[in-house]
Amino acid sequence: MKNLTRRFENSSLPLALKWSVIIACFVSLVMGLLGWFLINQQTATYRQQNEVLGGVVVDQLAFAAGEPLLAGDDLSLQVLVRQQEKNSLIIGMQVFDLKGALKASAGVSPIGDILFLLGRDDGLRQLPWRTPYVNAVSFFSSIKFKDVVAGYAVVSIDQGPLERQLNALTGALITTTIGLIVLGALLAFPLSHKLCQPIYQLVKVGEAIDSGDTRMPITIGRKDEIGRVLGAFQHMAEGMEKKREVEQAFSRFLSPTIAHQVLNQPEGSELGGITKDGSVLFCDVVGFTELSEYLSPQEVGALLNQYFSYFSIAADSCNGTVDKFIGDCVMILFGVPESDASHALHAVTCGVLIQEIATRINHQRYKKGLPLVQFKIGINSGQMLAGNLGSVERMQYTVVGDTVNLTARICDICAPDQILVTEATLAQPGVKSLIKSVPQNTVKVKGRRQSVKTYLIDSESFISESMFQESLDKILPMEEVP
Repeated sequence: MKNLTRRFENSSLPLALKWSVIIACFVSLVMGLLGWFLINQQTATYRQQNEVLGGVVVDQLAFAAGEPLLAGDDLSLQVLVRQQEKNSLIIGMQVFDLKGALKASAGVSPIGDILFLLGRDDGLRQLPWRTPYVNAVSFFSSIKFKDVVAGYAVVSIDQGPLERQLNALTGALITTTIGLIVLGALLAFPLSHKLCQPIYQLVKVGEAIDSGDTRMPITIGRKDEIGRVLGAFQHMAEGMEKKREVEQAFSRFLSPTIAHQVLNQPEGSELGGITKDGSVLFCDVVGFTELSEYLSPQEVGALLNQYFSYFSIAADSCNGTVDKFIGDCVMILFGVPESDASHALHAVTCGVLIQEIATRINHQRYKKGLPLVQFKIGINSGQMLAGNLGSVERMQYTVVGDTVNLTARICDICAPDQILVTEATLAQPGVKSLIKSVPQNTVKVKGRRQSVKTYLIDSESFISESMFQESLDKILPMEEVP
């Protein structure tokens, strides 16, 4: 029973249906017990009334038959027992003397030997008996005259009319009980549905919040526990909406990945970092100082925004994270903060995408007579410290280390429209087998004692691939170039 109850509670049935079943069962149990109690009480009352009736009648017969029995007046005794014909419930009367001889009799009776019957049980007061035609009870009483036992009186009472009344009443009680049970079962579902309305509202609000719809209006209008829960849901929805707005604002200043980490991880806003393997891409504008000389600050800003907005999309498509914009330079991370086994391959792919996007934008700018912008890209791979750097009051998620510094130096020595990578990047899994590169001269970079071997990426090998063209067209189709 316990397992059945647990399975019923944990089932996927609607709550209103569960409550309907529970209420219906409860009503059925209560009405069944009430009906059983009333029937038993009525049965006991009828039996008690029957016993009282039989006892009174037999006692009256015994009192009236005392003197005639002692006087031997059989005629008077016969007149007494004939009185049974006046009451339809009395079907027989008998008078026995002290020796058990029958002195007067009227109607029917099962008693033939009163002494034998009394000898078996001195405390016998009544005897139920039944025939195919009658169901009766015979009552016994001693006939006394001045405290002298003169004989015995027997009165037989017909149980039929009483039983019929009892059966009719029992049937009425059973019908009423069943009717109330059915009515209770019919009312259980609407009552359960009404009781579950606040819970349905809670479920609706919870599902809306779970799906991200935190703007759903919540009607409280209650002051009980349900109202307080709805109020808590409303406060939670408002808090989640504010968090979403903050996260959206963060995503405009930080990459979505970093913003999510700061908002959802306790350690996301603490100083410090961890060493991670990844790749860094620096993309710098060629001749930015000269370009700024002929353009207003607003025009410079609009120009950079035009290019960098597409570069950010290219970074996202290659599992990259825009770390920061440093004036005319953009720094993109791969494998940081989220690990990526193919970070170097994604970095090179992103570099080729950026150069091709710049080519398409320049093509349209040339048609409009606008100044063209060229970019140079440096890529390096290796270990770096990734985390929050700065102070407790103001910090920034970024990466530092020799890998990052070398990437910036590689970008500086890169020629316009080129992509230079280091030997460390080519050594990463999948890069050499999928990317064509041309070795360059060993160069001495600023701040490093050892010379660095660089490689020029053959962009044409990428551009000719159909998958690359599909990715490029998704980011910036030729007909949509501004």
